Amino acid sequence: MSNMCKIEDFKDLSLTKEHREMLSGEFETWHRVYLPVGDTVLDVGAGCGETALLYLNHGAKKVICIECDPEALKHLRKNFSSDDRVLIVNARIDSIKIDIEGSEDGLVIETHFPFKMRKMYRHFLGYAELWRLQKDWGNIMTKALRKIRRKMKLS
Repeated sequence: MSNMCKIEDFKDLSLTKEHREMLSGEFETWHRVYLPVGDTVLDVGAGCGETALLYLNHGAKKVICIECDPEALKHLRKNFSSDDRVLIVNARIDSIKIDIEGSEDGLVIETHFPFKMRKMYRHFLGYAELWRLQKDWGNIMTKALRKIRRKMKLS
């Protein structure tokens, strides 16, 4: 993994008060979960571009930012409109389909509504609101351990 960037690296980023507070509270977690990154990152709910900057600082060559909040979009455009590595899409996402032909390794799934995903949690062994998929989903031993853990949780 690349060296950790510092919160000071984000001081010139135009952010709403709420996004500045989130950045302060979540910054350390981002380095544990969002990294490493590949060449192209899809950032759904990009906010003002805080995570886009993190991805770029850690080697992403392109970040596709999707955001629908008008206030956040204003900041996102101010931060990245002249950066050709960032594509900004004004869209509200209602459904997501992910089928990236084996590139799921390292996929990060984040939700601020874990109660809506409880059924999915059982399949991911009850990880927290934020997790990274690992390559071990095909390993026979790992599958057996996962099945045992699921049964233990359900009983």
